[in-house]
Amino acid sequence: MSYKLININENLELLNDYPFQRLNNLLKDIQKPKKSSEIIMSIGEPKHNPPAFVKNIINKNYEKWAKYPPTLGMEKLNIASINWLNRRFNLSKKVLNHKENIVQLAGTREGLFNIALALSPSIKNNNKPVMLLPDPFYQVYAGACRISGAEPVFIGSLKKNNFVPSFSNAKKEILKRTSIIYICSPSNPEGASLKLKEWENLILLARKYAAVLIVDECYTDIYFKKRPLGVLEACKKLKTGLDNIVSFHSLSKRSNVPGIRSGFAVGDKYLIENFKKLRHYCAGQQPLPIQEVATALWNEDSHSEKNRKLYTKKFKLAKEIFKKHKNFYLPDGGFYIWLEVGNGEKFTKLLWKEKGIKVMPGAYLSKLDNSKDYIRIALVSNFKETKTALEGIYDVLSKHVK
Repeated sequence: MSYKLININENLELLNDYPFQRLNNLLKDIQKPKKSSEIIMSIGEPKHNPPAFVKNIINKNYEKWAKYPPTLGMEKLNIASINWLNRRFNLSKKVLNHKENIVQLAGTREGLFNIALALSPSIKNNNKPVMLLPDPFYQVYAGACRISGAEPVFIGSLKKNNFVPSFSNAKKEILKRTSIIYICSPSNPEGASLKLKEWENLILLARKYAAVLIVDECYTDIYFKKRPLGVLEACKKLKTGLDNIVSFHSLSKRSNVPGIRSGFAVGDKYLIENFKKLRHYCAGQQPLPIQEVATALWNEDSHSEKNRKLYTKKFKLAKEIFKKHKNFYLPDGGFYIWLEVGNGEKFTKLLWKEKGIKVMPGAYLSKLDNSKDYIRIALVSNFKETKTALEGIYDVLSKHVK
């Protein structure tokens, strides 16, 4: 039997290689120094220790591995998630209903992808729908757009605009076709957080053109000075409802548990209702012992505060090391440094060859020409390894970039 005779989804051909595949291909023929241990700063996988109580809760709920988890999540987990939202964003207890406004996810990655399949129509104003995406962007946004049959339109997050994309600058004929707008705040990789006026403009834009505003806020609990303003809190300040809005949150970054794949979507109850309908068919849910862990993590804030202090210490170190580099800046939030180095791919190869340090070229996260000048550095390792890496990066920068 010839596999060439089998027709598959044509939209799969529109998917690019994932950034980590491209990075491996870039470096595969380059040997790092034999005496250097590799330091991986290319992937945003938190390496701080999870709270100690996680192991105890999993062991305590061992027998629950034998049960199927409820597709939409345990009631007490939904309640814990909403209680955290109320604390974190100063919301009234009347804003969110745990039965109507929230759905649990096996990590926000699959949720951010699947929601496009649920909420983007096949036709918008007699045309193929459009999704507006920030650029640089989390690759899942573009993948969701293409597999759902929509057309991606990338809106640049430029330095002159403090790395906040100006979606309203899209042509009117594009806006009329827009079904979904994706935004990340604080953003990956730039760490830019939207302010109240920017939230107001974006919410009004989505509602004017009957689009869904999908807000990725997985870095919202990692910040250094001013607490990032979330979209739900912005709605409160603007005295408006949650119409057209779905926000995504995750425990991976906040609680250092990327392996449990636990997050949720929250917002407009009509949109959540329709998202739930899809999830009954396609979504795997977190196992019950994991949901027990997630409940405890959302109910407890002190471990997140300790986590934030560890990142703050590393960013203070980075500021000191790169104080003579004119293009270094401290982000509003998140754990990335978005560093201008001239030629990102070339610098990445030099850094691996000379120091055994792996970073991500900006071009692999973006379609913008400007992004080719950047690298993304994930400050996820311990302080000692981070110090070694940042000093190594600065050394290569000083020798090769003028």
